[in-house]
Amino acid sequence: MREAAAAQKAAADRDRRKKDAAARARRERRGLAWRRHRLWQHGSGYRRRKEAIAAVVTIDLVALLLAYLLTSSLRAVLMVFLIVLVATPALAKLSSDRSRH
Repeated sequence: MREAAAAQKAAADRDRRKKDAAARARRERRGLAWRRHRLWQHGSGYRRRKEAIAAVVTIDLVALLLAYLLTSSLRAVLMVFLIVLVATPALAKLSSDRSRH
């Protein structure tokens, strides 16, 4: 009976250690992911990326405003919006890509 209780206690301890190790690994992975995110967000290229995104958004808004002022047509503004929606990611990638300089 003592042996069975000891074996049961040992199994319970192993399970507890496994759960603790899994929880610790999850915390470490979460912490690492957070540190990577913060490094990306505030790393060396953060200001350059932020300025490039602001420039592209400004160009997009000017294009929409010009479409409205020149045509006074909601349909034309919607068409320009769709074009801007498709073209913006490519323009952002080209404007923030520093490997060519």
